[in-house]
This record gives sequence, structure tokens and C-alpha cells, in this order.
Amino acid sequence: MNMKSFVMFVATLCAFNVCAEQIEKPASEDISISIYNNDLALVRDQRRVDLKKGINEVAFEGVATQLKPESVLILGDNINVLEQNYDYALLTPYNITEKSVGKTVQTVRINKATGEQIFDKAKLISYQGGEPVLQFDYGIETNFDGRIVFDKLPADLNQKPTLAAKISSVQAALKDMMLAYLTKGISWKTDYVAGVKDDKTLDLTGWVSITNNSGVSYDNAKVQLIAGDVHETPEYPRGHRNGMVMKAMAYSADAVMTEGANVAPESFSAYQLYTLDNRTDIQNNQTKQMALIEKNDVRYEKEGRLNSGLSLSGDYASDFEKVHPSIYYILQNEEEANLGVPLPKGVMRFYENDSHGNLQFIGENSIGQTAKGEKLELELGKMFDVFVNGKIEKVRNVKENILTTYTGNCPRYQVVKAYDATVEFKNGGNKETVIVFKQYMNPKTTIINESLKGSVSDKSGRFYQWRVELKGDATQKLTFTAEVTSEETRCN
Repeated sequence: MNMKSFVMFVATLCAFNVCAEQIEKPASEDISISIYNNDLALVRDQRRVDLKKGINEVAFEGVATQLKPESVLILGDNINVLEQNYDYALLTPYNITEKSVGKTVQTVRINKATGEQIFDKAKLISYQGGEPVLQFDYGIETNFDGRIVFDKLPADLNQKPTLAAKISSVQAALKDMMLAYLTKGISWKTDYVAGVKDDKTLDLTGWVSITNNSGVSYDNAKVQLIAGDVHETPEYPRGHRNGMVMKAMAYSADAVMTEGANVAPESFSAYQLYTLDNRTDIQNNQTKQMALIEKNDVRYEKEGRLNSGLSLSGDYASDFEKVHPSIYYILQNEEEANLGVPLPKGVMRFYENDSHGNLQFIGENSIGQTAKGEKLELELGKMFDVFVNGKIEKVRNVKENILTTYTGNCPRYQVVKAYDATVEFKNGGNKETVIVFKQYMNPKTTIINESLKGSVSDKSGRFYQWRVELKGDATQKLTFTAEVTSEETRCN
């Protein structure tokens, strides 16, 4: 059998745990994990350690391969942590062979005629790219077609990623200790499903997706989710990690959906904390989905929005044609609207049944961290049945005055111009809709005539808006006149 496809090791002299120096290897008793939005988690691993008085060598096996060593805390009564070492060199065929370079190994070939195994000894002088270079008594083999058998395992390889610690204890005792550390490779995000029921209400479900690529599984873990942007200082690369670790991180995730319910959030520091009701298993290289929020009959409003393409400056009579307004769904995150809960950032997708009862996707948008009391305004697309035409019908000079501060050959004038505009809204559908039409206004602009009552729409006073209620299969016109005061310099 070719060496590229198979490397076998046999530990004939001793088992790994016996050959290695006697080290305490406590098993995990309890796992809890706090997961942040930004590919970060805090793991709290409770273990019971049998300590002797004095110095103890303790190996915490099964830690995350993306653990941040500088973040490790080992907590316990009457102990002193003297040293910590993080080892992620795992026990793999590749690593065993690489670590055995320079040592004598046993080789096995198969006699193709008889099937007999032929044993020999050789020195492993190199191992690059999966190809061993072996020195036999008769010479050097570079394309060995047999197997390599190892009589013992290298002492510096671990079956699992391991944090080794040197711990001083004032007494011999069986103690509960907590290993806490930050790890990359695990994160969560929220996806919302909004099922539109009618023109006023929808049902809203929030799903949390936990993705674990941290290199270790968390069994029967208590899970907490922290919403908010936690600041981290930039890290400088610490060099390449073990090849098998990098390969494990590249595996595709399997989606697992679990039951859940409304999770009551609580304020924590400057963030929002969600504690999941039930413990769960989070396997490595897995994405798990759990229900986080479920709200029925949430009230919403829907409207079209269009920013005017008309320019209220100069002598140019601008216009626009057949512009479709954007569709906005507006939710008030308040208890009065049957919502009123902190909403973590994520993507909200909207669905609605058509006239035949078939569910249809009608759009999506992302939301930021949304506190209770905030308003959500989500653009989902463009209105197909509604379009708008607009035109500046006339630009008129109302008056002009030379400024008293004028000096020189180029006098400066204060000029007032009037812009007469017509905007036509057409609804080709059979449902009544509302269009909010916004007109940008230059400084010192006043609306002096309007066929529909409008209002200034923002604190800066730069936008003026009209709310147009447009019946099905109908056309409606808005006319207005804007007076703009400006200054001009004219040279004789």
C-alpha cells in the first residue's frame, strides 16, 4: 500500500497515558458559554481536580483550538497558578510521522506474490508533503511503498487541544476549579420571519443561529447570548496553526434546528443578555437554530416613499417620469403594538399569502440593534402598480433687490424666484395605498401654495413632505409653488 494513502502507527511499548509523565487530567463537569455577535465567546468550564500539596501538573484537555491563550483564567480556592501552556499540536498520522523524524522506525512491506508481510527497520530522516525519506541498511528510499510502524507516541502530541497548567496548592484536596477563556470561531446571528396576516398585523418570529467552528464541541451547555458591539483590541498574527486544525475549520456546517420559546432579555452592562431556557449540545462545525422571539398580531404600517427629482434652483425647469416609490414597512417596537422587546441585529424577511393562499416572499432588509421604544422602517422593494411623474411647469422671477453692501463693478442682488410644480400619482392596482412624497428645499425656501397640505419633515428644514392617499385604480395630482430667496452677483 502506498505511503501517500495510508500511515499506520502501533504503540507497542506503552499506552500514551502511561509513558507520559503522570499528569492530572480532570474531565469537564459543567459547561456554560456566553456568545457574542462578533465571532467571540467566553467559555466557562467547571472541572474537579485531585490536587496534591505543593506543585501539580494539570492538563485541561478538550479546549477550543481557537482559544486566546492570553485570556485564560483558572479559578479555585487556595491555589496559585504558576504557569500556563496552550498546546494545539494534535495526535494525527501526519504529526506522529513529522515528530518521529530522526528516529528509527519499523517498516512493513507486502510480498505481492505470497501476501507475506516483510518487516525491516529504518531511520526516518525526512518527512515533507506526506512523503517519508527512509534510510535502510542497504540505502535510502524516497518512494517507499509500505507502511511505517511506530513503537511509541511522541510525548508532545495530544489527543485533544490541551491547556497545561502548573498549579500550586496549599493542601491535598479534591477541588472544584473553573477554566474560563475567550475563543474565536463561534458566533450567533438573528434572522426574523415576518408573516403578514392582513393590512395591519403580522406575526414575528426571531431565530438565533449559532455557528461553531471553534474546534471543540460543547455538550449539555448552558448558553447565553450577548447582543451589542463588544470592543476588542486588534491581534497580531501568532504564526500558522497546526495543519489539521485549519482543515477542520474549513468543513461545511450542518444546520440543526431545535425547539425554543420566547427568551426574556435582560440589560447587562451596556448590552442585552439572552439566557436560553434549556441546555443544549453545540457540536463543532455545526450551525444550530433556536427560537428566540415569537410575537403574534404585531401592528405595522405600510407606505410608499419617493424623494422628488425636481430641482428648486436656477432657471432650469426640471422633471421626472414613471418613477416607482419604494415600499416601506414600519414597526413601532412598543408593547402597544404587541412588540416591545429588544431586537438583536439581523435580517428580517417578509412573507405573505397570495389570493390563492400560496405563501410568497415579498422582501427583506437588515436591522441594527433595536431597543425597546425604537421605530423600524424597512425598505422591501419598489411598488410595481404605482408610479409618479413630476414637472416644474414654470420658473418665475418674483422680485430682486440690489444689496446695500455692494461695492465695485459687479453688484450683488437678492433674488426671489417662484417654482410652479405639478406631481401626478398613478395607482394601477386595486388596493388603496399611501405615498409619502418628499421635496428637497434649498435654504430660504417657502411653500406658498399647495393643493394638499404638507409639512416640514425633518429638524433641518431641508425636506418638505406630502402624504398622498391614493385609491385603487386612481390618479391624483399635487400642485405646489415654492418661493426661493437667493443671492446673485452680476457684472456690468
